[in-house]
Amino acid sequence: MARIASRLSSLCAVSGTRLCSLAALLLILVGVFSGTACHPLSAQDVRGQVGKIEEIAEAEESSATKAEKSEELKRPSRWGEPTYVKVRLYVVDVDEVNSANQNFSASVYYEARWDNPLLQHEGPGPIIRRTTDVWTPRLVIANQQQAWAAFPSFVEVSPEGEVVLRQKVWGWFSQPLDLRNFPLDRQTLTIHVAGAGLLESDVKLVPLEQAQGRRSGIHKGFSLPDFDVIGWKAESRPYIPFEGEVGVPGYILEIQVERRPSYFIWKIIFPLCLIVIMSWIPRWLDPKESSTSIGISTTAFLTLVAYLFAITVLLPKVSYLTRMDDFILLSTLLVFLGLIQTVISTYLINFGHMAQVERINKLSRMVYPLLLLIVLAVSFA
Repeated sequence: MARIASRLSSLCAVSGTRLCSLAALLLILVGVFSGTACHPLSAQDVRGQVGKIEEIAEAEESSATKAEKSEELKRPSRWGEPTYVKVRLYVVDVDEVNSANQNFSASVYYEARWDNPLLQHEGPGPIIRRTTDVWTPRLVIANQQQAWAAFPSFVEVSPEGEVVLRQKVWGWFSQPLDLRNFPLDRQTLTIHVAGAGLLESDVKLVPLEQAQGRRSGIHKGFSLPDFDVIGWKAESRPYIPFEGEVGVPGYILEIQVERRPSYFIWKIIFPLCLIVIMSWIPRWLDPKESSTSIGISTTAFLTLVAYLFAITVLLPKVSYLTRMDDFILLSTLLVFLGLIQTVISTYLINFGHMAQVERINKLSRMVYPLLLLIVLAVSFA
């Protein structure tokens, strides 16, 4: 019995629960009285009782652990005040802006810091905890389509209870673009971080500025081949998924970019101008060469149609007309007008109106270049 009492006492010291101590004392008293009544406990009975006590102690310890974890998962606040989460966004690179698909690809680093007194520890250095074991502001990038994370889902907790969450992602982000001025347009690319499922009155996302001067920003040089960065800004702004709904806490970084039109000038505008000019050749030919004129005009129109099919992938798929669409449409009308004039000239020649056809051709040699200049001015000025 002495060995049993010793074992029970050590067990009680480990568990530190009042229930375990009372159960051990009760078992000892029962054993003593049973011994005096000449009904001693068997070794198997004693082991069974001790096992039950151990199970009770483990259950009590598990309950205490669960209660502690439950406390750690609660939002840290004082007297109903909001929890302030300091956020820093840094855009490492923007690889591509896809006007046709209305999105862009980028590499983004973000960092969040907040105080949680429940996670204070003796240290001396920070400890690593899983994000599923502690309260976090559930940061997500609202306009993210698909992304790949570089860091595992952990947070760093300092002895003072400051929690640090770091993550770097690369992916595609949706971005509605206003392309009415395409390819002379300016766009705003946004990275909007939001606290999923939280209320703005409970959590506030505020800018993080560290002593080393680190804050939100962008890299000085992006690998964008067709855009120039002209400015950026970062600020706290709630994310409102639907108009009229209560917003969730958010932090946004906006990058203003301007398109370089040189690619589209040499790939689309200049070749189209050549096709339009080709349709003017019959105006300098002898009106008697009607078959040649009709062949050139028809070839110019078919070449234009084939080229439009080829450049479709370079143009944004939007329901309104862009500047480039205006130019393509007006250029097509010019080429078609040249074809109609050639047909009419051939008809007039067949009825002996050669002089009238020559006068029209001389006038057309000045009118068509002027019309092309007007088309360029209307489309891109």
